[in-house]
Amino acid sequence: MGFTIHSRPFGEIEISEKQILTFKEGLFGFDNCEKFALIEEESQAPFQWLQSLEEKDLAFIVIQPNIFLESYDPLLTEEELAEIDLQKTAQGFSLLIVTIPNEDMSKMTANLQGPVVINPEKKLAKQYISRDPAHPIRYQMMPANAEVEEKE
Repeated sequence: MGFTIHSRPFGEIEISEKQILTFKEGLFGFDNCEKFALIEEESQAPFQWLQSLEEKDLAFIVIQPNIFLESYDPLLTEEELAEIDLQKTAQGFSLLIVTIPNEDMSKMTANLQGPVVINPEKKLAKQYISRDPAHPIRYQMMPANAEVEEKE
């Protein structure tokens, strides 16, 4: 079943129930927002949008960390994962990283310190704090010498 929401990046957009995630504690700094839609647009791949259903102007650009950082592991405990009905040994959970956009794409950063973990089966999600001291809040996603391909 689909319905229409207003999203900051796309205006009026049709979403399905399958796209809605529940953050029982909200996101860091936005604990009053519990429902978000995960929006994928082919033209913006590999990025996705995490759009609040409570605050139409609240949307985050997210990306799966393994796309730009193969060895990312936020060192979460089994107790933390149990908060969204996951087991550490279980397969099938998703990790997303909130990105910090910049007009200069080569300067885009990602928050490795605050990963979002998703239980896709139960549509539950939570933002955690990584215990790995090597995970900064502003990780440079592209090496300084990398060339950025501009899309027309």
